[in-house]
Amino acid sequence: MSYAQGIFCVREKGVVDIMADPTTELAKEFLEFHNYLVRKETKFFQNRELKGTPSDIDIIAVRPMGPSLGDLEVENNIIAEVKNWQITKEETLVDIYDAKFKFIDENPRTAWKQLKKYLPNRKFDKILFCLATTEKVHDYAWEQYGILIITTGFMIKQIAQLFRESDRRWSYYPERYNYNVIRSIMYYLYNCYKWKDKLLIEDLVWVDPVDDPRYRNNFVKLNSKFFEEFVYRETDSTVLTNLIDRLANKYPTWFKRKLKSNKKFWKYLTGKR
Repeated sequence: MSYAQGIFCVREKGVVDIMADPTTELAKEFLEFHNYLVRKETKFFQNRELKGTPSDIDIIAVRPMGPSLGDLEVENNIIAEVKNWQITKEETLVDIYDAKFKFIDENPRTAWKQLKKYLPNRKFDKILFCLATTEKVHDYAWEQYGILIITTGFMIKQIAQLFRESDRRWSYYPERYNYNVIRSIMYYLYNCYKWKDKLLIEDLVWVDPVDDPRYRNNFVKLNSKFFEEFVYRETDSTVLTNLIDRLANKYPTWFKRKLKSNKKFWKYLTGKR
């Protein structure tokens, strides 16, 4: 068995359990927090000639009612495939559809003979959970096949928001390992200034500001408003002062031009009326 299929977890008294890959486990917790009952790794036969393999359907999830998945409007019944890697090409999406969803779409009566064991009715959404995707592939999946792609980034943001806004955010969920890890990181970042082993944002960001200019620029652009507010509201203004000094010393011409662009402020600096 490959890592993508699962890892063995040995419990007491020699009982062996099989845990799914990280994205499947994250998706399970994500759905459970939205009131879904989740079934993993369901055997599904395509037909007599081409028998399915174990865990042909990665996730089957149902719920009686509940809120939307963040900004997503999703049916109460879900059939989902999970990939523990990014999907950035339309060709890859087509291959996944052909292998996992095509038979259900083209043979609904035959497929329903098996699905009715797990779903209360024939109305369900097809979802692809994966590490990451692009806007182009996301839109293509929905428009061409009616598949909603939900990424690891979306799920982590939703769980982080749940932690911030929940009245029971300090409650411990013993079977929700991803939630507890996210909760621990967020809580530690918030309070680490007063603790011995400080956890800093730079410890979690895999971008070197000097050696990785391409990734640095994209990262800063995505987070620019957050950084701006962070630096601007720094109590002792140390970072802002250092940035002003660096600009004045390294880019004096550009810095002077920017100052002069604010005519009122430039007059104030030079004392001109």
